[in-house]
Amino acid sequence: MSKIKFYPVDNGDTVLIKVDKTTIQIDANIRNNDDCYDVMSDLLDEFSKDSEGRYHLDLFMLTHPDEDHCRGIDTNYYLGNPEKYSDEDLKNDLVIIDELMVTPMLFTGATSEPAKALKKEAERRRKLWDDNSRDKTKAGNRLVIIGYDGDKRYKNVTSYIPGEIIKEVNGKSMSLLEFFVHSPFKDSLVEGRAEADKNATSIVMQARFKYTSTATQPSALYLFGGDADHYIWKEIQEQCTAHDNDDKLNFDIFMAPHHCSWTYFNNVPYMNGETDKPVESSKTMIKDHKTNGAVIIASSKQIKKDKDNPPHHQSKEEYVKLIGADKFISLAEEPDSKKPKPVVYEVTSSGFLRKDKNQQKGSTGAAIGSSSTSGRKSAYGCK
Repeated sequence: MSKIKFYPVDNGDTVLIKVDKTTIQIDANIRNNDDCYDVMSDLLDEFSKDSEGRYHLDLFMLTHPDEDHCRGIDTNYYLGNPEKYSDEDLKNDLVIIDELMVTPMLFTGATSEPAKALKKEAERRRKLWDDNSRDKTKAGNRLVIIGYDGDKRYKNVTSYIPGEIIKEVNGKSMSLLEFFVHSPFKDSLVEGRAEADKNATSIVMQARFKYTSTATQPSALYLFGGDADHYIWKEIQEQCTAHDNDDKLNFDIFMAPHHCSWTYFNNVPYMNGETDKPVESSKTMIKDHKTNGAVIIASSKQIKKDKDNPPHHQSKEEYVKLIGADKFISLAEEPDSKKPKPVVYEVTSSGFLRKDKNQQKGSTGAAIGSSSTSGRKSAYGCK
């Protein structure tokens, strides 16, 4: 069985994908607050233990090193040589990250304490690969880099660039899940940024789930992209069209970028007149690639009609126009804003089926997606 779980973490992302016993966590915003949902306890229930009682996560994917995407990683997960994991670490239930997936941005853009800790850990693992150490493929040492080393792909360490497909997690072939890599591009490919202080991009991928290993087509599609702005999404669309990969943007579930920020639709700061209209490419991406019954999920604090950004109220209104009010899900309000809980979907032969107890009354419970999704075409190599 495969499932995907979206945690309510206010302005931040924490998503768990579980395929049989393989666990994949995308980002972390784990806070120590009595008013918050206890994300870590829930995650521990999902992770496996080894013979010594240590928790293991197969893959942690960091879309980019902003603090709201890696908060808590330095206090809840074990960072360091797995052979030095201590009794005290065991007592504190620190989770061993078997495989770490990052972008080059981590090595140059880590500013918060958790991001700095992850950078140090990624550098430790990278050195093992550069030195061709026999320990480089051991659980707790694996490293994958998504993106380019300057104008070239990374040598030595396992890496993927836009247009390639990831079919292996933590040294195991995945027959029920694959990731199509859309971004990050080379730095020179996209010059504009929706926010002046952003100088790098997030991982953007399409997760393609099969219901059975013998299926020829995916039955459920999840599209996500961290904080990628409208410039990045426009370039992705152009690259997909140029390389006959338009189907790699189809989605049953789309995570609203940057916590329902206006940057998906246009530039910020948000001002009347110049930037209060969504760009056509962002609207087209949703209209052309949403599948039957598709939903958009906002991982943010409660969306109110105020000047906050993120989340941005007009962004929500634009998403609702494109997807429908009943297909826009705010994690901060499931089942209500006073006590939000995770939203969970399972993969069926017909698509994603919502299975959490938060599901609003009156929902039909029908699967979203279609088993007739277009087949996978050849990967492209971005310039």
